[in-house]
Amino acid sequence: MKQPHHIAHKKMSQLIQSYYGLQVDSISFIPLGDKSYSYKIRCENEDSFYLKLLDKKIQQDAVKQAQYYLPLLTELHEKNLFPAAIYPILTKDKRNKIEIDDIVLILFPWIDGPTLANSYPLQENHICHIAKLSAKLHMTTEKTGKDIELPNETFDIQFLDELHTYVSTLPQRSASEELVNIITSKEKEIISLIKQIKELASSFKNIHIPFVICHGDLWGGNLIESSSGLIIIDWESVILAPMERELAGYITQMPITFIKAYEDEIGSNIEPNIDLLRFFSFRAQLHNLYCWLRNLLVYQLNEEQRLNDIDMIKNHCLNRWDGLEEGLQKLEQKVGKS
Repeated sequence: MKQPHHIAHKKMSQLIQSYYGLQVDSISFIPLGDKSYSYKIRCENEDSFYLKLLDKKIQQDAVKQAQYYLPLLTELHEKNLFPAAIYPILTKDKRNKIEIDDIVLILFPWIDGPTLANSYPLQENHICHIAKLSAKLHMTTEKTGKDIELPNETFDIQFLDELHTYVSTLPQRSASEELVNIITSKEKEIISLIKQIKELASSFKNIHIPFVICHGDLWGGNLIESSSGLIIIDWESVILAPMERELAGYITQMPITFIKAYEDEIGSNIEPNIDLLRFFSFRAQLHNLYCWLRNLLVYQLNEEQRLNDIDMIKNHCLNRWDGLEEGLQKLEQKVGKS
């Protein structure tokens, strides 16, 4: 979020001291992302932590996701199954989060180093490293406990009908001329893509597709380049899904390099399904568009957040679609269609 939560820093300090036994020296708000409130916690002994705050009223999805990704991260850490994953600090009574009134607090180790968010286009060594990490994560699927219940990929597209409504009624609903112009100029393309993704989702219902543990949002902003290597953060999107869900994020970022490094790690060849890659690539784009439009049309955003969401639609969503389709077609020519 771009603005801090209304909870006082003094109250946060008291909660951290009470539940974790940490003496807080300072709390700094980090204006980052749109799924949670982020803070850097510095303790009197100079240890630092990352605090994720969720507001139950406006971040219901993130609160639900914490119910399954936090137990997974705890198990991966305690069993040393996947050291590249961030993990929650447990409270004094071994809980992975604090729930107080309308908020949830989750404490993580502070990882020094930049993310790869501003490193695009990624270097080849980064692509190889990420591909190998993906493979290692996927191979933990059979090693996690039976009590770790992750969501399964259902090829859900229910949001598309609401997105269609937002797009087709936007001129009557939005006071922002800039937003209306951005969307109406792409309306036919958006509606056509919605139809295509619906058809692809229907085609997957009757075929067997292997599922593995996928991070689900393995872009540069969720990868911290630390002194010990890449650390993967923000696991809200973790899911049991086809490996193509991970690969889809690299269609325009050396996909062949990714595939070869992935194959080296697992010790066998793969033949990605292009239809799955197209589905995951464009469903993600449409879902991002849906979320930003919903924020702008439904919620009361401050001006900074409103301008941010419009910019995200224009410069981090709609302008990427041509490149994605070109990358998919090039990959299909090289690896063939499954």
